[in-house]
Parts: sequence; structure tokens; C-alpha cells
Amino acid sequence: MIDLVSLKRESRKFKITLLLSYILFATLILGGIYLLHVKYSASEYIKNFEEEVRTEASYKQNFYNEFYKKKAVTVTAISKNEILLDFIKNGKNDYKNIHSIFKTLMQSNSNYMQLRYIDKNGQEIVRLDRKDIGNEPILIKKENLQNKSARYYYKACREIAKDEVWFSKIDLNIEHNTIEKPIKPVLRVAHKVHVGSSFEGFVIINIFMKPYLKTLTESSVFDVYLIDSNGYFLIHKNKSENWAKYLGNSHNITNEFKITKNSIQKSIKEFNVENRFFLQPLSYKNYDDYRLVYFENATKIAKTRSLVKERVLFTILYAILIAIPFAYIASSPAKKIYLSLYTKSNYITELANNLEKRVEEEIEKNRIKDRILENQAKLAALGEMIGNIAHQWRHPITRVSLILQNMKTFKSLGKLSDEQFDRYIKSTLEQMDYMSQTIDDFKNFYKPDSKISTFNVKQSIKDTYKIIGASIKHEGIKIVIDVKDDFFIKGYKNQFSQVILNIMHNAREALEEKGIKSPFIKIKLFSENEINKVTIEDNAGGIKIDNIDKVFDAYFTTKLKSGTGIGLYMSRVIVVENFQGNLHVKNTPQGALFTIEVPMIKV
Repeated sequence: MIDLVSLKRESRKFKITLLLSYILFATLILGGIYLLHVKYSASEYIKNFEEEVRTEASYKQNFYNEFYKKKAVTVTAISKNEILLDFIKNGKNDYKNIHSIFKTLMQSNSNYMQLRYIDKNGQEIVRLDRKDIGNEPILIKKENLQNKSARYYYKACREIAKDEVWFSKIDLNIEHNTIEKPIKPVLRVAHKVHVGSSFEGFVIINIFMKPYLKTLTESSVFDVYLIDSNGYFLIHKNKSENWAKYLGNSHNITNEFKITKNSIQKSIKEFNVENRFFLQPLSYKNYDDYRLVYFENATKIAKTRSLVKERVLFTILYAILIAIPFAYIASSPAKKIYLSLYTKSNYITELANNLEKRVEEEIEKNRIKDRILENQAKLAALGEMIGNIAHQWRHPITRVSLILQNMKTFKSLGKLSDEQFDRYIKSTLEQMDYMSQTIDDFKNFYKPDSKISTFNVKQSIKDTYKIIGASIKHEGIKIVIDVKDDFFIKGYKNQFSQVILNIMHNAREALEEKGIKSPFIKIKLFSENEINKVTIEDNAGGIKIDNIDKVFDAYFTTKLKSGTGIGLYMSRVIVVENFQGNLHVKNTPQGALFTIEVPMIKV
């Protein structure tokens, strides 16, 4: 039992000793607060700067890629348009239809500066111009059309493959051998026109790039510069330095900042802690001409430093103000300590008496956590499903759009015959049937299983490939399925397909992120030692050693911006709990190898 009488006798001495000790301690730590706070703040600031700049740079890269992809799709569609091909086949005599469709395209795209069809000899056949963004396009008269066989873009387009899209470098528009003022950045996109196997010229679009470059370089957080692969400025914080090389100024980013030409020309992302900049290459396929360079915003730096000073000063003053009264309160009589111990003792006793209840509460919390994980997995699967449907539908939607546009054009000209109308309707229905079948495939794939069944694993993998195949083909990834042993397993078919989908989806993202040349995913089915096995291997370089034991943990992800960390966790839960099997991973010389093991059954 605690002796309260003795405690009271010692309380006065205890108060004085504790008070002096606290004041001494507070005095010692105040001197180190400033240095520790500044060091911590600096470290956190660098970390936040890197996270924010990588996020914004990733968004800009995606914006850049999508822009180029859309323009490639557009110019390809125009070069294969039936009206254009019929115009060429019929000797290029009837201009009404081709003028109409070219004008429609120009009017629907206010950023198109020029749209032309140039024949194989370099002669302009059809040309529409626009003076500035949003202006009404002007059809150039036949007598004013020019021969462009001496121009660089004609020569470049002659060299591209049949189905390749050509992109020029972004440069300034030139009128009468002089850079137009105010300056107008322009990009040219071209695609060859073939009638059968015969080359008949190419379609070329000139695009006003000012709004797109503004989107790339605008930022409320960073100072962003756009340079070419040699370090010359296209967009500078100081507008007078914009397009320096084109306007006779040799000013280069290596002259202004501590960035080497080697860093610029390596075409890889670089976060430089010492000089506080981030270099983001902008590339599309084999076009690798531009870089975005991010620096800390000067205004933001000044504001942050001011805020740090204010916080440090407030901390020091606060510590001084509370030192003495807090020390006095902390040195309260030992009786209070006894009472506190007595209260804690009662609390511990109550905890012991209610241990069973607490255990039940924790079990319920774990159940709720599992339900949350399951719902998050469903949301992640829903996002993947929508993305895959978009890949499946992109081509038929484009096709239907062009068919309707052609019907509208022929109808307005009074040349839509019954035969053409029936042909267009039939083609449209074929596209709609394909889209409907796609939805049925996705609906059947994601429909929850109502009962356990015995199913063929090879067919399950084929069904999974229908869902993710379009997006994988889009990335140029080769799929190899090696069926050494064709076997059946027992369980929920769609859950097993979801496991295959999760692993293939992760492999696809790894291959895409690392830009692997000749990427592949190999799926192998075989039986060994009374165990049915499915292996899924990629050539993305493997999983980091530090992470390989964590990949099946809930919420663990290496994709900090887009990952949820639940796909592989749920996959292992499904294989272990619903199929009485195992799911594990190891690295191979080429990449990662996931193995699904399920016991054999008798069919």
C-alpha cells in the first residue's frame, strides 16, 4: 500500500527538484529547436516539391501524348475517308464533296490553321486556310494552289511508311519567307493517301499550338520552361526569351541554369536536389524533341521561408511562456500520482473484465476492414473495366461517326442513293453489334458467380483476354499462351478470371511504365506433383528485392499516384480461401513470374 503520509513529507522537496529540472531541460532544448525545425522543414519541403512536381509532370506528359494520339487518329481517318478516295479515283474533277468535308472538318476544329490534300507530285489539290484561332476557314482557289515538292515536309512525308503518321517539329509560322508577327507556333501532322496499293499523295494538317503550349507550361506552383532537345527555349518565364533560337537569339538553358547538355539529351526524367529542378522529357513514339523543366516558384520560396521563421519564433515563445507553469503543475503532490495509479488500476481491472467484449469488437473491426477492402477492389475493377471498354469501343465509335458524316454530306448534296444508304446502315449496324457484344462480354465477365462450378482454365484465360486484350494490343504487348496440360479446376469461375486479370493488368502497367522494347506476357498451364499450375511471366525487369515480400500486403503499392494496393492482396485471398491453393511470385532474369497453384480434381 502507498504511504500517503510519507509521500506528503517528500512532496515539497519533489516540487522544488522537478521544477528546477524542467526549467533546466527547457533551457537546453530551446537552443536546438530552431536548428531541428529548420532541418526538418527543409527535408519535408524537398520531399513535397518532388512529389508535387512529379505529379504535375506526369499529367503534362499524358496531356502531350493524348494530343498527339488524337491528331494521329484524325489525320489517318481523313486520309482513308471514302469521299477523298472516290474524289481521287474519279480523276479529281468533282470538288464539291471534297470541299464540303474539308470545310466541315475545319469548322469543327477551331485550332486548325490549314488542311490540305497534296498529290504525289507535291501539287496542292485542296487547301483551306484560317488566319487565326476561331476565324472562318477560307477555301483557296485552284489558281492559287502551289506546288510544295521542294518543301521539307513533302520530302519527309514521302519517306514515311504507308500507315505511319508524320509529325513536324513545332516551329513558327512563316509568311513570304518571314516569321509572321505576332508569332504563331505551328505543328504539322501528315498521313499518306493510298488508293489500293497506289500512293496518291498525303493529307496534312497545320495546327495552331499556342493554346496547347500554354496548357503545358502554365502552373500555379512552379516556374515551367519548354525547351528543345538541344536546350533552346521555346517558352520562357520571361516572354522576351520565347523562341529565342528562331528569333536570332542563341540563349540556351545551359547558359541560364545549372543544367548540362548531357542531362537534356539523355531524355530521362531527372530530379536534381542540389539545383532544385525537375527535367521531364516529352516524347511520343519515336518523336523525342522537347523537354519541360520545372523550378521552384520564387514567390512560393519566399512565402515558405517567411512561414518557417514565423513558426519557429512562435514555438520558442510558446515554450518560454509555458515552461514555468507547466513545471509547477507537473510537480503536484504525490497523492495525485497515487490517485492516478488507483484510477488506472480500476481501468485495467475493467479492461480485464471486459476482455471478451473487446475481442469481439476487434473482430468486428477486422470484418469491416475486409468489407472495405472488398469494396475498394470492386471500385478498382470498375475503373479498369471502363478503361478496357473505352479501348474496345474507340474504333467502332470513330467508324460510326465518319459514316454518319458521310451520309450527311451525300444527303445535303442530294446524292445519297438507296444502295449507299443501305450500305451505310449495314456498316453502322455491324459496328453497333460489335459494341453490343463487347458489353455482353464485360457483363458476363464481371457478373458475380452464384455457385461453385468446375471450369476449364484455358477457356477462363481466353475470356480474360477478351476483356483486357484491346488495351494490351494498344500497348504493343505480345501475349503468349502455352498450354502444356489442359485442366479443369473447381471454384468460382469469375473470381479466378479476376485473379488472372489483376496479374496481367499489373504486368501491362509495369511494361508500359518502363518502356520495354518487345514487351511480352507469357501464360503457361501445366500440372506437376498433383498440383495444377498457372504461371504468368513478363519481361518488365522484375520487382525490387525490398518490395517482393510485400506485394501481397493490403494497401502496399509502388504506384503512389494511381495504385490502391488491394489487387494482389485480394487475388491471394481468392486463391487461398476459395480455391484452397497458393499464389506466390519470384523474379526471373527477364521480369516477374507469378505462380497460381490449385489442387487437381477429377473431372
